[in-house]
Amino acid sequence: MPNTLSPNPVDPFSRFFAEAFDEKSVVAVPTAFQTFFGRPEANGSKTIWTTDALTVDIDIIRAAGETHAALVHRGTDSRRLGADKKSINVEKYTSESRVYPLIEEEGEIAASKLLFRNAGENPYSRMSRQARMRDRAMKIYEEAVRRIVRAREVLAAESILTGKMSAIFGTTDTTLQYDFRRTAALNWTVAVDWTTITTDILGDIDTACDLIRQNGYITPNAMFLGSTAMTSLIKNTDAQTIADNRRFELIQVSTNNPVPPKFNAFVEAGWIPRGRLRTPKGYELWMFTNLEYYTNLAGSQVKYLPDTKVIVCNTDARMDRYLGPPERLPLTQTDVAEFVELFGFNPAGGPSVPNIRGAGQFIPEHFYFDCYKATNQKSLTCRVQHAPIFATTQTDAISVIETNAP
Repeated sequence: MPNTLSPNPVDPFSRFFAEAFDEKSVVAVPTAFQTFFGRPEANGSKTIWTTDALTVDIDIIRAAGETHAALVHRGTDSRRLGADKKSINVEKYTSESRVYPLIEEEGEIAASKLLFRNAGENPYSRMSRQARMRDRAMKIYEEAVRRIVRAREVLAAESILTGKMSAIFGTTDTTLQYDFRRTAALNWTVAVDWTTITTDILGDIDTACDLIRQNGYITPNAMFLGSTAMTSLIKNTDAQTIADNRRFELIQVSTNNPVPPKFNAFVEAGWIPRGRLRTPKGYELWMFTNLEYYTNLAGSQVKYLPDTKVIVCNTDARMDRYLGPPERLPLTQTDVAEFVELFGFNPAGGPSVPNIRGAGQFIPEHFYFDCYKATNQKSLTCRVQHAPIFATTQTDAISVIETNAP
């Protein structure tokens, strides 16, 4: 019978307190599609950040071409030689003027909950209410950033896959879309499903490459395949014949066939290299797959890259990102001082958020951190805002193949 009058003292053997496990600490946030954008060192892409403008004007000049110069008869007016001789036009462009979108995440801290121990808090060395508030606020801000970066990835994927980006998820209203004017023929569906092993998959890939070369005036260098499309390519009889002839390494990336350094940023962000393909026409494409999912607002798991889609492109094409302002009154010095007192970090810098893949994708200054209190002072809401646009500026450098035939 236990001695209830003289309890044993608590020691490491009578009670062991383990550090709390937070699942979010091991769940990485991919930025595979975001890596296409804002890479000045690779392709001159721009990151344009504003805190004071409601709208953005995106001008895309589409007067490029590969027309050669004309020969003319001496002593004549070259402009009167007919339709084959045209005046050069350098100011033919498309302009998109749109209001910046707004992503917003919030989390509430109730005063009554600050009297309860936080997960992982030592029960014999209790935290103060302010320390608990800071701990919970930091977790809210970190999770808000992770969710926003996932939303950015969805938007970046939409821009690459369609040549458009939505200001509201799921909208069909063209006034709520940013249209980067991709030539319609560059998004197309194959005539014969790729799952048929005798399909001319390599011919389809060459077709996509030709479309980019003819419309985008650039030679593609990479191909990004959904899971089903990748499996179909592996099983395809023509592809297997080429593989047997050692014209491309499909199964693995080896020391004899390393991923070129220009693709390192893509691999770091979540793309899985699968090898190099030389097509029958002579195009050379590095192949990548992506196995990442996100949970949409309806609670369903969705792949960022659909299984049957294939993206053929040139990764050196210019793809810009625009980052807009928050929607709140400007922070005063008093607001900043109170925020620092409450949470221990400056809202202009933001916290360091772990497990976001890809260098340079999370720039704290582009995320807006603030908070606001309930009028009765019994709760506090932590908020993060972000306003991104991912513009496929050189949009005809991308061709998207739907490999599931109608």
